[in-house]
Amino acid sequence: MSNLFAANLWRFLGILAAQVLVFKQASEAIGPYFNVFLYPLLLLLLPMVIPTALAVLIGFALGIVVDFFYATPGVHAGASVFSAFCRPLLLAAFEPKGGYSGKDPIASPHHVGWQNFLQIAGVFFFLHLFWYFAMTEFTLVYFGSILLRTVASLLISVLLLVIYMGLFRTKT
Repeated sequence: MSNLFAANLWRFLGILAAQVLVFKQASEAIGPYFNVFLYPLLLLLLPMVIPTALAVLIGFALGIVVDFFYATPGVHAGASVFSAFCRPLLLAAFEPKGGYSGKDPIASPHHVGWQNFLQIAGVFFFLHLFWYFAMTEFTLVYFGSILLRTVASLLISVLLLVIYMGLFRTKT
């Protein structure tokens, strides 16, 4: 088993376990406007060279697993597929002038710097959360509510993301 695969597998299992065992209950305790989502980080930290089709399949599988625990059939899967599809476009939009080097296997603060990482992660999580809440409401009539829930959840999720990235210093 390659080191890159093993690192991603352990990250997947750890974040997924934390999402369904801890953050689900925390979201229910905080209230309806503050949902804690860390699992989209798994999609963001996939290797940069991964084909979009494979990232979308991984996003679908990840979303289905989360949907199973949240009892929300297809909502997390839809949001994960959408964000996995947007990921290469987002990475290209925030690409440095010289491009990413071959030494940048993932878009982590170690490789792209904290400022660039926070910009990428902020937009990525915003897109994921907005799509998730739009799919939950299934209409844009509640656009104000969707936007409020997105921003509130984005603030708490990005704070948790910074803590996670600071603690684990992800390099691969």
